[in-house]
Amino acid sequence: MGASGNGGAQRSPTRVLRHANFRRLWIGSVASAAGASIGSIVIVWLVYSTTHSPIAISLLGVFQFLPTLLFGLLAGALIDRWDRRRLMLACDVARAVCFGALALFVLVYGASTVVLIGVVFAVAAFSTAFRPATNASIPRLLPLDEVTDGNGLLQGGSTIASFIGSPIGGVLVVTLGAVVGLALNALTFAISGSMIFMMVIPAAKSAGPLPSARPSILSEVGEGLRYLRSQTALFVITITAMGANFFLSIWGGFTVIYVAVQLHQGATGFGIVLAANTAGFAIGALLPGRLHTERAPGIWLPASWGIVGFLIVGLALTSSLLLAVALTLTAGLLLSLGNTTWISGVQKSVPDAMLGRYFATDEAGSFAMIPAGVAVGGVLVLVVGISNSYLIAGVGSVLINLILLLSPAVRRWGR
Repeated sequence: MGASGNGGAQRSPTRVLRHANFRRLWIGSVASAAGASIGSIVIVWLVYSTTHSPIAISLLGVFQFLPTLLFGLLAGALIDRWDRRRLMLACDVARAVCFGALALFVLVYGASTVVLIGVVFAVAAFSTAFRPATNASIPRLLPLDEVTDGNGLLQGGSTIASFIGSPIGGVLVVTLGAVVGLALNALTFAISGSMIFMMVIPAAKSAGPLPSARPSILSEVGEGLRYLRSQTALFVITITAMGANFFLSIWGGFTVIYVAVQLHQGATGFGIVLAANTAGFAIGALLPGRLHTERAPGIWLPASWGIVGFLIVGLALTSSLLLAVALTLTAGLLLSLGNTTWISGVQKSVPDAMLGRYFATDEAGSFAMIPAGVAVGGVLVLVVGISNSYLIAGVGSVLINLILLLSPAVRRWGR
């Protein structure tokens, strides 16, 4: 754990960047988020321009989520078992090599859908270990009273970088070609890897000597699941979060249809709504440290996400672009506020030796519901229309978070 923060610096969330190791993690995360956004646009464009098939695009999405479902629990055990810095470095090196090799392949042989989907799967597999390892490492890099601001700065910076990366990827495809975009993505992962290489992640305070005979990986996976089941508040939060992600993905997955059909807007309107969501998410990530939501995370999380449900209902009932922008910005803000509060609450309440397994387990469950929500949402939009689909998503989100608020264990969590 780093040195304690001073009271005067607490007014600004950027104070956490004075810690060199966290600063390196932040720079690397922001760079790789921008690169991943660029690479995603390039790959989607290559797959569609090669196949002109919506099925191929769907497969691309499936293979992007599949590694988390297949390897998430195993990745969590590895995070808690191995040196986190080395694991994160290995993931970044592997992701840089994957995109560098893909750029070379496309340059020499042209685009191949099978190769593109294979690279997406491989990169997603390494990301399955990288993301939870990042969240599990932050409590070792920052003082306890600065963890919330650290999470907010990391979430906000990565969100803005991803948003900026998307149009850059589109411009690169049109002007310099897909190979340049893929190579730039490889470079950003290399930058992230170089930052992590220079990091020092202190050992956990409670860490003792390793046992002479460690249990198997599968035993440690089971241990993590038993720990989660024994923690009533975390278990309820994890299970209900799966339902919340299901309904929220119905809202987020069909924004382009909502803008076109309900708001009667074109590409410009679509870009404005997306920008509002991104701006809200970036702002919301910085608020928990100012509002001290870590003092009652079990109330702030369901309250903020529950209000998002009401905002989605509002979106379903309006055809005004201005009102939709305001509602979307507020929804992004509250989603980010709840997410950052949850991450900080987990980091402060879960033992370091279990953090990797908890974050990976939660991510596996959450990621499973996103494609399910999009699939169901597609059917709903066809059958009942976009407005009614948004109504279902909003009401479902409100009810799911009401369950959390009604749980005494959740309300007491983290207090």
